[in-house]
Amino acid sequence: MLICSFKRKAAIFIMNNTNSKQESSSPSFSLRRKDFSILVAQAELFTCEVLCQLLKEQGYNVVGKAIEMEDTLQQIRVKQPQCVILESEISGRRSVDIVQQARSDNQRTKFILYTSKPDLKLVANAMQQGFYGFLYANDGLDELYKCFQTISSGGFYYSPGFLLLLKNYGMNVMTDEVKQQLNRLTERELEILRLIAVGTPGHEIADRLYISYRTLANHKTNMAQKLDLGSCRNLARFGISVKDYL
Repeated sequence: MLICSFKRKAAIFIMNNTNSKQESSSPSFSLRRKDFSILVAQAELFTCEVLCQLLKEQGYNVVGKAIEMEDTLQQIRVKQPQCVILESEISGRRSVDIVQQARSDNQRTKFILYTSKPDLKLVANAMQQGFYGFLYANDGLDELYKCFQTISSGGFYYSPGFLLLLKNYGMNVMTDEVKQQLNRLTERELEILRLIAVGTPGHEIADRLYISYRTLANHKTNMAQKLDLGSCRNLARFGISVKDYL
């Protein structure tokens, strides 16, 4: 477990690291690790330093560590790491906020989410906001190494622990198609879709968003076109199918 109670972290890190060392890797794989630059961003300095040390011992190129949001963003801008291991919350701010700001300046970096909090809204936002790797508190370093391998080749990685978390929520992994569809919508359109998905009547949506009913109708028309739904009547069905990610 990489994100767990403070006293247990060191022992679990050491145990996982010992197991990983017993599984010796080939020189070519070690070379690839050295070419894979990583920034570790965790809420606690102890966790951050231990994880950095273990990754370095495994041959990974750890270019920095951070425990504050602004420091994390600054290091991403300056060092442009290939990967950032990001805890769900840093200095009281959600990791999805960091990704939103970082991606505006840097499309190269890929983000891995580590979460110890079963927060449905955070998980849904993270799956939509451009994270490539998803790991839960019960996952060890072996899962992190598998995640590195997958995202470095352009894939997405969902650990068994994270998939179990989704199952407990009654959620499924967001498909690339759904992600692309939602990315076509503006923040206002996503807000409207969110309200449609929970059955909010049109006049109430207009009142809540301080817009006219005609403006709402125009939004719905544009949304249906962007989502290739054919008709505004299909917005409710689509909204219900993706409401966990809104």
